[in-house]
Amino acid sequence: MTTKETNVYNSLIIDTIKEMIGLAKKGNFTAKQELNGVTVLVNGDSNADLIFRDQQRAQSGYVEGEVGPYPNPVLTDEDKASDARVEAENERKRQKRQAEYEKKARAHREKVEAKLANAPAIELTDEAGWQKFKDVNTDGYGGAVVTYAERWARLMQVEMANGKNLEDVADAASHEADLEGITDFMYGCAVSTLAACWKHGEQLRHWHNFKTQIGHEGEKANESGGVLNPALLSLG
Repeated sequence: MTTKETNVYNSLIIDTIKEMIGLAKKGNFTAKQELNGVTVLVNGDSNADLIFRDQQRAQSGYVEGEVGPYPNPVLTDEDKASDARVEAENERKRQKRQAEYEKKARAHREKVEAKLANAPAIELTDEAGWQKFKDVNTDGYGGAVVTYAERWARLMQVEMANGKNLEDVADAASHEADLEGITDFMYGCAVSTLAACWKHGEQLRHWHNFKTQIGHEGEKANESGGVLNPALLSLG
């Protein structure tokens, strides 16, 4: 989550706490609600800032149990030391998870690169169209779509050269080819471009439309020459 997203999310939590305090004051009762996994209690005279402070501490695992309705105004030295110990352990776990993720991603990339090391280039039926696709997608986002589409097509070619049908390998190859973190929209762009430029593009388009449809929209798209995107909108 980015800093901006975190700030927006925290603002929503603070606003919710203030709303809870308002309702508690109006009804003269203790309001109770779970906020991001933390049970929060407030009365009409609770301090919203202190409630939020301890909600965040509980969310990070610094404290256990319910928060509120009257947190200590000032954290003790013991509280701060305990928070620091928990945060250090949280950071150690985050680093471990990140290292494991990077190791797994690196192994995945190396496996794919080895598979494609001696594989043929992408087989095109419209080289001019493919080149235009590459020329207009030179930024990070668009470039990732180009790289992904080419890698996916080549992986499918490898499988088909070994006697397999496109329909049987396309889905697994699409995940295998994803080294960039492809979104549904990026995936749809890759399908559309491969459908227009790749040797097996028409076969891929038919497979994709049938796979994506909920009703019969894939059949209609296949008849019209369109491509369903993951949101089931037909791209003409």
